[in-house]
Amino acid sequence: MRLQVQERSAAICALLGQKSKRLGRSALYLAGGFPVALPWLVAWLPTVALGAATALFLIGIPLLSAAALSGIPLGAVERARLRLFTGRRVPTPHAPHTQEDGGALTWAWRRLREPATWWELGYAAAHCAVAIADFALVAGSLLMSVSLLAAPLLRGFTRDGELRVAVFEARTGLQALVLVPCGAIALVVVFLVLTRYADLRARIATNLLTKGSSSASPDRDEQIGQLVSSRARILDAFDAERRRIERDLHDGAQQRLTALIMSLGLARLELADSDPEARQLVDKAYQEARTTLNELRDLVHGIYPAALTDRGLPTALTALTEDCVVPTEARIDLDDMRTRPPEAVEAATYFVACEALTNVVKHSGATEARLSLHRAGPRLVLEVYDNGVGGADAEAGSGLLGLADRVAAFEGSVHVSSPDGGPTRLHVEIPCAS
Repeated sequence: MRLQVQERSAAICALLGQKSKRLGRSALYLAGGFPVALPWLVAWLPTVALGAATALFLIGIPLLSAAALSGIPLGAVERARLRLFTGRRVPTPHAPHTQEDGGALTWAWRRLREPATWWELGYAAAHCAVAIADFALVAGSLLMSVSLLAAPLLRGFTRDGELRVAVFEARTGLQALVLVPCGAIALVVVFLVLTRYADLRARIATNLLTKGSSSASPDRDEQIGQLVSSRARILDAFDAERRRIERDLHDGAQQRLTALIMSLGLARLELADSDPEARQLVDKAYQEARTTLNELRDLVHGIYPAALTDRGLPTALTALTEDCVVPTEARIDLDDMRTRPPEAVEAATYFVACEALTNVVKHSGATEARLSLHRAGPRLVLEVYDNGVGGADAEAGSGLLGLADRVAAFEGSVHVSSPDGGPTRLHVEIPCAS
């Protein structure tokens, strides 16, 4: 019961933290467009006006060219903002320019002939118009929500004891308290509007800022498909080679070591009444051979456990939790699956679970853990939970980055919730065949 309460509290805190972080990131992205647009607009309008007025005297030609090229730096700033917001790099649509290609004039002439330059200029003009509305939307909506949530406090600072927030009004303390839940509802609405609007703005901006790319290729989709197929073939070949090594070790080296141990055992019996030094050497060789056999069996089990091949993923994971040093509960529900997942998916799921439990033992300081596996649509969902100290970081070399890379090979996903103080929850989804 205590573990469930802690788990629910941690889940709620993690959810609230994720939502507030997403709201803050969306608000910063939308509001941050205004300080980017304002300097560009202040510089662009006089430049265009002066260039148009002096174009007949040829003095305005460089000014108009500079105005046309001014969308390039704004586009670079916007791509950087998109990367901060989405976490994905937005490639530049311009062809690379080196010193061998010429100086500034050559660069300017080349950029003026690129369609991407004009797309960026159009984006800059549209961005200036929209950025003002975005800033007003973010500032107004957040200010209204926070004011409603703090209505009882703000009412105390008014002269006449009346508080007005947009269409809301509070003349008494009770009315001010009623505005608090209204502020919570408004904050939820603001979250839904701002996050979805920011995602839409980011998609549109990404599309416009990559148009006219000189690196675009009509065969890119085909190349991506070939890379995906190639990766799948490499994974299948790797798994096949791993199983071959496991089979060779099991049928070859293990059998010979077993025969050697039996021979040494017989030698020990024959030398029971003979020279003590010779008997001691045989005993040492016997113990070393047994240790080597045990280590080899552990190695073979780590390469590809026999239980996974013979009895399937549920049995292998159950055995894994039973052998874990930290007491671990297994919750496995794959009864609705008509057929077993592909061998590569089973192997990936098993080794992800193995690495996750290893991290629990080595780094978490947990006293109990839980491993669950079920199917959600076309995906296997694996969760590993522990009540340890938390603070797991993929960049700190804890093995999480390797897990993410292994799951990404199957187009799966890994999510980690590990606040300082714990608990830690690893959520893994891997696509599998129906």
